Amino acid sequence: MAPADKKPPSGDDVVFADVVPSALDDNTHAEVRALYVESTETLRFVKTHQWRTVGATLMVFLALIFIAGFVDADKALTQKLMGITILMTTSVIFTLIIYQFWMHNEARKIDAMGEHMSSVFREIRAIKSRREGNLHRYTLLIFMIIAIVFGAVVVHLALTRIAGG
Repeated sequence: MAPADKKPPSGDDVVFADVVPSALDDNTHAEVRALYVESTETLRFVKTHQWRTVGATLMVFLALIFIAGFVDADKALTQKLMGITILMTTSVIFTLIIYQFWMHNEARKIDAMGEHMSSVFREIRAIKSRREGNLHRYTLLIFMIIAIVFGAVVVHLALTRIAGG
């Protein structure tokens, strides 16, 4: 099919006017591309670890409830288990925030690299604004923190019931 036979893009497709290539030499461009790939892989790694941290924490909370119920824990043991829950909750929230800073730094690196890429690259990256990305990222962080706090509340309620209080 000849280029004249192709249909123009429809809907919200982006049309690129004047394409300005990267001003970097080939070696530097290859280095920036390698760093870009590394940063995007790091972002995926950190996002995955955030969710795994939340999931693992909630599983540990369930295990604490199971253990307390299995051994028919008294008030002293349930207080110790609740202490572990509080310590774990604060540690996990701190870890999630550290992950968020890590992702922020990787996103800044990606933005800095994008400035040295072609105009097409920058236009495609601009489809999702930085503000929108931050809104998504921080909304999910808040959701993760709320899930952890609710998990700790459930542990507290379950331990109180198991201890007979």
